[in-house]
Amino acid sequence: MTTLLIIRHGIAEDPQPDQRDGERALTPEGWTKTRAAMKGLVDRGHVPTRGFTSPYRRAVETMACLQEAAGAFPTETTLNLLPQSSPAQADLWLRGLMIEAGEGVLAVVSHQPFLSELVFHLLGRSLDMKKAGVVVAKWEEGGWQFERQYQPSELRD
Repeated sequence: MTTLLIIRHGIAEDPQPDQRDGERALTPEGWTKTRAAMKGLVDRGHVPTRGFTSPYRRAVETMACLQEAAGAFPTETTLNLLPQSSPAQADLWLRGLMIEAGEGVLAVVSHQPFLSELVFHLLGRSLDMKKAGVVVAKWEEGGWQFERQYQPSELRD
């Protein structure tokens, strides 16, 4: 059985006039809170074996926080996790990963509103995805099963 960690990036800089959206970084507060949340996630037994992230800086930095907490694991960026990505297309891509992975814990880091749409598509649940929040799903018998949702404040406790 494979576990999927669906993670929203941490608190990022506000958009600047001459800055591309993909260049927005985590703020100092974002780094601190995201590090604490990812440590809490790992402390609860969710240690990724592989990670995928949007190529946007704030998502990559969030994945770096998870790697700090969990230790090194292979990661890569993918266009399947961009803010404007299709939940149906991401589902197909994730299903391929699940079949390939066999056992393990896969982490994906992306953005709103895509993540809420993806969670609804995969799990049939409308959930509020807060920054550095996590939804845990299981891949069982060819389908997605909701396990739980962690609010970032809960992970930081």
